[in-house]
Amino acid sequence: MPEIVVNINDQDYAIVCDPGEENHLKQLSSRIDFKVRELTKRFGKIGETRLMVMASLLIADEIHDLNQKLSSNLTKIEELQTSISSKERILDQQQMESQKYIESNNEKLTDLLSKLSQAS
Repeated sequence: MPEIVVNINDQDYAIVCDPGEENHLKQLSSRIDFKVRELTKRFGKIGETRLMVMASLLIADEIHDLNQKLSSNLTKIEELQTSISSKERILDQQQMESQKYIESNNEKLTDLLSKLSQAS
């Protein structure tokens, strides 16, 4: 398994990962480094452990918010799919009714034409 070194808040960490995951892991560590550096700017040097915990909580909060938005959007999509299905059923019913109306009027016109041609 590959081992990479990531740097978070000027500290190197050796991490083992699955083959092909190296770049993804580097991107994730960059995100954590960014959060930790933001916290360091805000609160100063408050200890690596505390910074990591705070950064983890902030990232977890972001994930929580995104999951809530995702869940809300999935609910909206399901509601829209239900609405579309309902409207499609209504359209299908209206098309059948229109077709029956056209066929009925065509029969009436055919009968009238037949009667007119017999009367002449």
